[in-house]
Amino acid sequence: MTNAMKESDKTSTITTEIPHYTEAKALLLQANSAHGGSELDMIKTMRYSATIMGVKAVSYVDIPGNRIRIELWENGTVVSVEQEENGDGWQWLNGRKAAMPPARIAEMKSTFYSGLLGLRKPAINQMQVLNMQKLKNNTYSVLCKLEGNDYIFAINDQNQLVAEANKTSGRTSISVLSHLRLVQGIMIPFHEVVTSGIKKLVIQYDSFEINPAFNADTWSVPAGM
Repeated sequence: MTNAMKESDKTSTITTEIPHYTEAKALLLQANSAHGGSELDMIKTMRYSATIMGVKAVSYVDIPGNRIRIELWENGTVVSVEQEENGDGWQWLNGRKAAMPPARIAEMKSTFYSGLLGLRKPAINQMQVLNMQKLKNNTYSVLCKLEGNDYIFAINDQNQLVAEANKTSGRTSISVLSHLRLVQGIMIPFHEVVTSGIKKLVIQYDSFEINPAFNADTWSVPAGM
């Protein structure tokens, strides 16, 4: 994981490892404060839209319900859906519903502890905070573990999250984050470059809604199954 993060930013060569739990957790809490503090901690639901390599995506996150949904849209119509709920999941494509592979379920579940959502105090308190490493560009990376998965948070000298990585089911994903904007009291990165294996995705977020109300239709299988 350390090498993976290193490769994502050639200027960020590791210089010092600081294996102190208290200092590492304190840094995560400073980042929590910088990104919204109590407002960030109080996220229960979230809806956001993005453009991924020219394709529109809409995502729904329900933290208390432990479920997440990702829709892809073309010409105003939903063309695919992925949905995970309480460790189970399904995919919908071309009018057909199928079970989601376990590796993808694990990857979607990691959303609750990755990136900005991983900086919520409830998430920090659930994870095992192991250590942090100092990088040459005044950035620190903090390594955490939960349920056998690795989560890394790269935090700059302004306590802002600038990159994150996670390893679930043997798959490593690295994201470089930028273009922070204030949304309902929360500092959210609106640009993300995700590298997973040889794949690279550029995500431009268009909008975020914090704590919207969802209903049963939000989580239904699209018509035409």
